[in-house]
Amino acid sequence: MKHLIIIISLLIATAASGQVLKTELTIGEGVTKADICKNKAVAFTAKAYLDNVETTEATFSMDFDDGTIVNNAQEGTFNHSFSHDGIFMPMVKAEYNGLTAYAKVTVQVGKSPDFSGFKTDLDENQMGVCLGESVVLEMPIASAKSAYNPSYTHTELLPQSIYAKEWTAAVRVKQFDNQTVADGSEFESFTVRLNHQKSGEVKITLSCPNGKSIVLKDFSTSDYKLGLTGKNDFGTLYNYTFDQKSATTLNATISDTLLREGAYKSEEDFALLAGCPLNGDWSVTVKTQSLDYDGYAEQFAIAFNSDLIENNQTFTTQTYDTRRAVWTGTGVSATSEGKCEVTPQEYGVTRYNYLINDDFGCFHDTTVYVEVEKPSFEGIGDTTTFIGDEVEFKDVTTWSVHSHWIYGDKTPDEDGNPAPHAYYEKGVYTVILQSTSATGCSDRDTQRINIVPRPLEIKEVNIFTPNGDGQNDIFTFFDPEDSFLKNGGLTQMPANIRSIKGKIYNTYGQTIYKWNEVEASVFGWDGTIDNKGSRDCPPGTYYYDIIVYGKDGNSVKRSGSIYLYREK
Repeated sequence: MKHLIIIISLLIATAASGQVLKTELTIGEGVTKADICKNKAVAFTAKAYLDNVETTEATFSMDFDDGTIVNNAQEGTFNHSFSHDGIFMPMVKAEYNGLTAYAKVTVQVGKSPDFSGFKTDLDENQMGVCLGESVVLEMPIASAKSAYNPSYTHTELLPQSIYAKEWTAAVRVKQFDNQTVADGSEFESFTVRLNHQKSGEVKITLSCPNGKSIVLKDFSTSDYKLGLTGKNDFGTLYNYTFDQKSATTLNATISDTLLREGAYKSEEDFALLAGCPLNGDWSVTVKTQSLDYDGYAEQFAIAFNSDLIENNQTFTTQTYDTRRAVWTGTGVSATSEGKCEVTPQEYGVTRYNYLINDDFGCFHDTTVYVEVEKPSFEGIGDTTTFIGDEVEFKDVTTWSVHSHWIYGDKTPDEDGNPAPHAYYEKGVYTVILQSTSATGCSDRDTQRINIVPRPLEIKEVNIFTPNGDGQNDIFTFFDPEDSFLKNGGLTQMPANIRSIKGKIYNTYGQTIYKWNEVEASVFGWDGTIDNKGSRDCPPGTYYYDIIVYGKDGNSVKRSGSIYLYREK
C-alpha cells in the first residue's frame, strides 16, 4: 500500500474504580491510514487494552462508514471491501464491564476519474465515420479531489413509537481527532423529529460519548402538541431544533395549541458538555410519561460549527497516469498521453476500451463506441413510383461533404444536392450515391427504384369552351393536375398514356379531327377544323369515338357527344 501515515486515534474511558479502557484500530500491516482500490478486500484489526494490558474480554462494534455495521463482535478482526470511492473513516467501539472506548482509521478509496471529457476529431453532427477512415480518440483526465463529508443524522426506516417508553438514537462522529468540547460553541444545534399530543409529558436528553448529558427539553405542565399524531398512522412529525441562540424554550408559555417546528433554546447550556470527546457516539433519548397519548420519533441530527468542520475537513487528491494509459480495440495505434488513432474495419459499432491507473495503484476503465456509417439516401422509400413523377433524392450520410448521383436511366450523373428527378419508362432502376468525407474517404449506397405506369384513367367530358379565356379551351379526357407531365403544357402526353386513337365528327357524320396512333403526343381538340387553329367550328353538338392505350397494358374506349360553346 502507498501513502501510509500512522496516526492512531484513541478515545479512553475511565471507570469509577479507576480502570481505563483503550482501543486501537489498524489496517492491514498495522497502519491507520491507507489508500486502497474499490471492491478490494481490506483487513481491519481492533484491540482493547485495560489499564494498558490487552484484554480479550472486550466486545467490538465496527462501523465501516459506508452503511455497513458489525455489532457485538467477540473478536477484533474484520474484512471489508468498499464498493464506492471517496474517503471513509471506519470506527470501532470497544466495550468492557461498562467501559467504552473508540478508535478510527482513514481509508481513501480510489476515485473513478471523470471520463466525460472524452472527445474525437469528428464533427459534432456526425453519427459515424466512413469505412476505412481514421478517428482520433482522446481522453483528457484531470486530477480528482475528494472530501470527507459525513452525515451526522440518524433516521429510522419507520417512525418509532414513544408511547409510555423511551426512544434512543445515536450519531457516530469520527472526524475530530483527539478533540474535546471546550465550551459548547462547537455545536450549532441538535434536531429531533417527533410528534406527541402533550408536550409536557416529553423529555429529551442528549448524551456525549463519555456519558455526560444535558437536557434539551424537560417535562413540564405545557399541554400544546408537538406535531400531529394520527389515529391509524404515524401522523405528521415536526423538526424541533435546539440551540443556544433562540429566546424561547419548548417549556415556555406558548399560545399556540400546535407548536410550530423550528428552533428553540436548549433548557441546559451546551457548555455543560465541556470535556466530552467529539468523536464517538452522541445519542438522544426521547422519554414520555404519558399513558394516554401516542407519539413517534424518527430522526436525530447534529449540526457542528462550520468553522470546526472546515478546520477538520479531510481532502485527498488523486492523479492519473496518462503516460501508462492504454486504448484497446480494432485498428488502434499506440496510445500517447491518453490519445490514439483508430481505424474501424467494418460497418456498425466498434468498441474501444480505455484503461488508466491512479497514484493509489488502482486501475479504472471506460468504454466508448465508434460507428462506421454506411452511406444512405432518402427518396426511394417503400412505395411504388409512377412514370413521370418526380423523386427528390437526399444524401443523409452524416459524414458526407460531397455527393455524386448515378440515376441508372442514362441521364447524366449529378453532384451535390440534385434537383428532383423523374423516370419516363417502366422498369427497375439502380440508383447509386457516392458520398465523400472531408478527409477524402468515399463509400457508396445502392438502392433500387421501381417505376410503374400510373393506372389508366380518363374523365367524362360533355362540354368545352374554346373561347381563349384559358378555361376548357381544349377538349381532352385527361386531368392536367393528375396525369400530365409537370411542365404545364397541354400538348404533352400524360405519363401513363402510350397512344390515343379516335375521331371527332359532326351531326352529319363528317370527320372534323382524327387521332392517329403515330401522333400520340397530340391528343386534344382545340375546336377548329383539323385541329389546326385556322377555321373555328361553329357552336353545337359534336360526337367522338376514342380509344386510349395505357402504358400499364390496359385500354379505355369511349363514345359520346360534346357541346362546343364559344361565348365568353
